[in-house]
Amino acid sequence: MSQNNVFSGLGGFDHLSDLAVEPPKPSFTGAWATVELQPDVFVPQRFTVGVAVQSPGGRLHFKLLDDFRKFDCVYQGRFSQRSAREILAHAEQNLRVAAQSKTQLAEMRFETSALSLSTPSFTSGDDHEATVERLFDEVVVMGQADAKKIKEFESIDTPRARQLVNAELKKIAQMDFEKIARSDNQGLLLDQGGVTHFLDLNLLTERACGSVASAVYKTAQSVELNLLKTSRDLTTYARVHDFHDIGLFLLLPEPETLPTKEYRRITEVIADHEWKLERDGFRVVSLPSPAGLASEIYDWALPTIRPQ
Repeated sequence: MSQNNVFSGLGGFDHLSDLAVEPPKPSFTGAWATVELQPDVFVPQRFTVGVAVQSPGGRLHFKLLDDFRKFDCVYQGRFSQRSAREILAHAEQNLRVAAQSKTQLAEMRFETSALSLSTPSFTSGDDHEATVERLFDEVVVMGQADAKKIKEFESIDTPRARQLVNAELKKIAQMDFEKIARSDNQGLLLDQGGVTHFLDLNLLTERACGSVASAVYKTAQSVELNLLKTSRDLTTYARVHDFHDIGLFLLLPEPETLPTKEYRRITEVIADHEWKLERDGFRVVSLPSPAGLASEIYDWALPTIRPQ
């Protein structure tokens, strides 16, 4: 039997169209580039020390090497860990500024001959954090010391953090729970001059507003972006409703679940924003325990749900 007869007997390929399923689209698509370090301007030897990704029109997300011991092995004292640390600190500062201003990856400059970005290429993945971690593991060969711990770490997003804290808050607040926490955990819509804004806050009483937010992420940058968005939404709501009691409650990762340097960066970012927020009237609490956060929330909210 000829090949044509076989397929014609099955009715051609038309029957397969009913079975075809469109492959799922990746949640994140964008460009990525490597961060390159050239220790000696007279020697064209470069090391890949980080990666950066960016969705079209979005913020930069990046990860940089934080273990510099291998430079001692390569250069034997001619390029110290301290020098590498100082240069990478400069890179981090420039990348953070670029992230805040939404500078496009192709336009990013470090203003030093020791650092450069590769030509951006297309990439995709589950989300920006997973994409950064995958690319970093693939191309930064000098950064494998804590790879196992990072891979085993499980992020907790803000909706999940709120579920964990609410479960404990119900035990503590009992009948008062519904006076403190929004049942849907999904924020609310605010109409300003005919323009509708979605504000992601989940704690609301007659005289106070607040949010539980997650800091259980692999990178300090993800934590910082979450902090900025949450504090901005709370500030907007408090200003419109003339609230002076504003609470921000951060669920922290357990210290032993992350490499020491990454955990320190996360806590430093939180501390940096904490004093600014407290200066603006926020009450900021950061704890790794959902039960501990729930207790702090109840203490904060109680005066605003009882008669004055």
